[in-house]
Amino acid sequence: MAMKLEILSKEVIKPDSPNHLQTLHLSLFDQFLPTTYVSAIFFYDDHQPDQEEILVQKLKNSLSQTLSLFYPLAGRIKEGVTVDCNDEGALFTKARADVLLSDVLRNPSDAGLVHKLIVSPDRADPGTWPLLHVKVVFFRDRGFAVAVSASHKLCDAASLSMFVRSWTKAAKGFADTVNPEFSASVFFPPADISVEFPPFLEPKKKSKTKSFVFGPLMIEKLKIRASCGLLVPQATRVESITALLLRCMTNSRRPKTEAVTEFAITHTMNLRPRVPLSFLPRKAIGNFFFLPLLKETSENKMEIQETVSKLRKTKEELNELITKDSEDSDTNSDEAAKERIVSAMLSFLCEVSPEAETYAVSSWCRMSFYDADFGWGFPVWVAPGSVDKTQVVLMDAKDGEGVEAWVTLPETDMAEFEHDDELLVYAPPS
Repeated sequence: MAMKLEILSKEVIKPDSPNHLQTLHLSLFDQFLPTTYVSAIFFYDDHQPDQEEILVQKLKNSLSQTLSLFYPLAGRIKEGVTVDCNDEGALFTKARADVLLSDVLRNPSDAGLVHKLIVSPDRADPGTWPLLHVKVVFFRDRGFAVAVSASHKLCDAASLSMFVRSWTKAAKGFADTVNPEFSASVFFPPADISVEFPPFLEPKKKSKTKSFVFGPLMIEKLKIRASCGLLVPQATRVESITALLLRCMTNSRRPKTEAVTEFAITHTMNLRPRVPLSFLPRKAIGNFFFLPLLKETSENKMEIQETVSKLRKTKEELNELITKDSEDSDTNSDEAAKERIVSAMLSFLCEVSPEAETYAVSSWCRMSFYDADFGWGFPVWVAPGSVDKTQVVLMDAKDGEGVEAWVTLPETDMAEFEHDDELLVYAPPS
């Protein structure tokens, strides 16, 4: 669907009170993460046209209050290793689209449309400034969208969700009672900047992104298929959908010759709910993930039960890394566990062959994105704006039970993937 977007204004929003921290060090993994934004766009279907300026001003004022808590997002990254918390501010853009919100909602799989709504200005650089960009887009009807993009050097999806929740509280006049903690460099101490990490998930071909919706009934059927006796008696919805998508994605990539293709698969795990509070506060802001690696080849048919079993095993291996010294409840055992996690992740990254086809899966489920009520109701739809390269982002559907999968593949692979009969059984076109 064609859409024109008119930029009405741009403004830098500064924190409403100065911060006390001048320099924040980026963590080991922040330093090598791609300089991209992690983004989400929230669609709302009700506002009064004559109240547009009041709505925008309310967002600006509450954003300024929220930046006082999340002050590194108002700073600037220096030399790729530190954040100068100078209260330089975040960028706020107001725009107008020449389509109806209903037009967008009728084309939910049009990732290009979502990307156009959320894309940052030409001069925006997530590796330097702005580290936070907000765009409010008004449609031709009463609908509008709020797009939030934070530098991946400072935020993962869980961090973005925490920021939005705090911002919505401020917009409704409530102060956030728990301050966020930017503690990634404590958990993952910075490395010598001269350390070189292997290239990972570098785009090799022109890609295409599409979304696929799995309803609750089909998820239950898929979970039954994915469960496998004593090994995984009850597969989760994320495990089941991930296994199906990987099977279909690798099928679309299998060469037509007899040459064997290597697949490097990662499934990002949010560390916050998995580690003790002594390791990591629940409101920790940063990239707190574990990145296990599954290595497969085109000779493996990626049977769903087999893949689910391997995914479950990675969770057990992470638990072992965390609890190995659980009998010793002292600081040294905590530090030893952190070192084991870092060592394991570095080992996984170094095992990725430059020739391997890489797939990354990230789950944004249970992160409460649909709770983003700024005072005018909950969003009618939420979409990720940061699905690039060859990867999958899983999000809760609005009902909280279904799952929307955003898949990015090379265009030639997507042409086969989106018509995969096995995929379409569980995620039929709407």
